[in-house]
Amino acid sequence: MEEELILTKDTVKLKTEQLNKLLNLSFRKEGGIVEKGKDGYILTIPDYQRIYSWEEKQVISLLDDLTCYTNKPFHLGSIIFHKKQDQACYSIVDGQQRIVTLSLLLLHLKPDIDISILSETFQSEEAQNYIAYNKWVIKNYCDTNELLKQKLGDILENVQFSVLIIEDGSLDLAYTFFSNQNSRGKSLTDFELLKAHHLRYVHVQEQAEHLASRWDSIILSSGNDDSKDLLRNLFEIYLFRLRKWMRKREWSNNQKFKVKTEFEAAPIIIDIPPFGEQFNFYETIQGGAHFFAYADQFIYKYKIFADTFAYRLLNKYLSDENHWWYRDIVEAFLYAYYLKFNTLYLADALSGIIDLVSNHRFDAGRAHLKSLFKFAGETEIIMMIDQATSPTFFLAELRSKSKLLPTPSGLTGTRFRYKVAIKKIKDNVLLIS
Repeated sequence: MEEELILTKDTVKLKTEQLNKLLNLSFRKEGGIVEKGKDGYILTIPDYQRIYSWEEKQVISLLDDLTCYTNKPFHLGSIIFHKKQDQACYSIVDGQQRIVTLSLLLLHLKPDIDISILSETFQSEEAQNYIAYNKWVIKNYCDTNELLKQKLGDILENVQFSVLIIEDGSLDLAYTFFSNQNSRGKSLTDFELLKAHHLRYVHVQEQAEHLASRWDSIILSSGNDDSKDLLRNLFEIYLFRLRKWMRKREWSNNQKFKVKTEFEAAPIIIDIPPFGEQFNFYETIQGGAHFFAYADQFIYKYKIFADTFAYRLLNKYLSDENHWWYRDIVEAFLYAYYLKFNTLYLADALSGIIDLVSNHRFDAGRAHLKSLFKFAGETEIIMMIDQATSPTFFLAELRSKSKLLPTPSGLTGTRFRYKVAIKKIKDNVLLIS
């Protein structure tokens, strides 16, 4: 029995649906025949969606649940669809991972079954690899689990979802739910949400597909190791912090989706068109293609910066213990300097920035990340870089501030080892100066 709740005047509907209807399939117990349905959903995967990427443990967990609980109605969480008035299909806003995995299972149990969602083009090579691997996982599981092999009808008729249908004009609400649902899948990253957010401002389909594909490629090439994560390093460690320090604002490092919030499109006055974009790191973010162009600029410059001698020095000597807290702060300021003056006196800037930032390490018996962020903003290094018209003015101001710092003494433990590390950096800088 279907229940429908109107949440917002004909634009948002909440339904409970069986899996067979979601996949537009009809099941006849006599003979176990599965046919195309007549009143089900036609599903499609929109450009802003993340790629299919369920790991083996998530697939196994789902299969275990289906084996144990599908002898009666079994609720498998919420999914979100977006329905445009001029189209018959429903775009999956949230739930792709579960729907595709269930479809792969049904295809294994009934090889002649026709499931439209599996006809979608998965352009990402990684998504194709996940699908191929998960087919193998499902086959191996079913080969050793006779009970699941007999549950085709139970799965189709007893697996249920709460389906939130977003009609035209209320897609913003879909993204709000998109940020919070994912009951079984991987947590959405700031960068997946930013892709979805900014593609809303791109109204040319071909352009949207191109931008979505390029952004997915960047996400995939960033890697899973934090030290190699290009987007995280650039947006969270560099640009996010620099923008906050520029405006003298504090933040919680545990704030959920803080990067996504910082780089969302800024509000505008409809009557006054935005203009004057110069790709400064601190400038207001415009929605759509402007954001992707903004990102491209800083990604390109980050890759060159990450190949500099100064960057390599920092990562060679300040990556142990919690030294990396200070490394990241120095790195962010040095990146801002690089954006302004390129590699001109970059090593000298590194040496001077380290002096100011390290005062926090020497002065604090025990380092706390929140106090370090606050201290970094109070140094006003970012304003010094922005106001300097030449490296000489910035370096001279750094030097004058450094002369006022107390000479660290009596250091032990982590602070002593930190002092040794930065001495090695400064000695290397002297060798090339």
